[in-house]
Amino acid sequence: MKAVITGESDELVGVNLRDNDGAEHVIEMAFDGKITAHQQDGYPDNPAERTEEENERVNQARRFAKYFVLAERGYDTVPAAENPIRINAVRKAIDEMSAEEFKRHFGDLYQQLAYEEGDGTSPAITVPGEATDPSIFCQNIYLGVDPFETDIGGQLADEYGLAIDQPAADIDLTDVSADEIDTWAEYAGEFAGRAEDADLDLSEATYIDETSQLYVKYPNGPNLTAIDDHLEPAARDPDTVIELLPIDPQDLEYFKSFMDHYLRCQIRDSFVEMGVHPPEAFQVIGMGRFMSTWRYDNIEFYPQFHDPNTKAFQ
Repeated sequence: MKAVITGESDELVGVNLRDNDGAEHVIEMAFDGKITAHQQDGYPDNPAERTEEENERVNQARRFAKYFVLAERGYDTVPAAENPIRINAVRKAIDEMSAEEFKRHFGDLYQQLAYEEGDGTSPAITVPGEATDPSIFCQNIYLGVDPFETDIGGQLADEYGLAIDQPAADIDLTDVSADEIDTWAEYAGEFAGRAEDADLDLSEATYIDETSQLYVKYPNGPNLTAIDDHLEPAARDPDTVIELLPIDPQDLEYFKSFMDHYLRCQIRDSFVEMGVHPPEAFQVIGMGRFMSTWRYDNIEFYPQFHDPNTKAFQ
């Protein structure tokens, strides 16, 4: 893929790119990633008249254009759970977790998988009756940012007279006064503004802020149907979604290392599906996002990245 920014207004960004099949695309999008115009010279304009492979080329171009605008302009154009930067931040945060933290966030998932495929004796949830086989066990992951792990955040805390003797994630604001809460709110707003102005790299300051309850998805043709009526509506999109077919998780230490590999596969999927060769650290084989696996099985030009016998990166 090759691309250039062709223009930018107060609301829109234009991108011109050539896809891996040689077709030219002219794409216009809003700062939130919504595509407002897309012209191309390689395929029928009506998606119903394109082959599956042609539709995927068009979709690759749209995904790459969003990522290119994110990289070049910093706008939040890529859906959170498809953004390789966010997924990698999740991966790093999990790698740095203690065994106790990992169990607190992912203990139910481990218990369910152990029940399904390992030596577990009881499930964490009951699989809904309407789910088809195989069930996919899912969990949403939400990142937080510890401003105290950045130079700007530390300096700003001194200015506001805030104690930084513990990680931000461990601070309980339920027992503080209204005035203190106002101070924290002002601090958070000021930090966000300064971080944006400085184009601050927050990847090293992220942590797992929250994980959803465990829920189930199941294959429904080329789509996934989620059964998650028990979940509270989220205030924001997850930074990634864990989607695991039943595996034997063995023990917690092994499962934590498995999660690292699994998230590398998710990052690989994000790059591959925008028509880009993944960076070396993510040239891995295995199951990542479930719908990516479906594409590898059904779109002819994709290698079988999920197949352990593939030689795609050799």
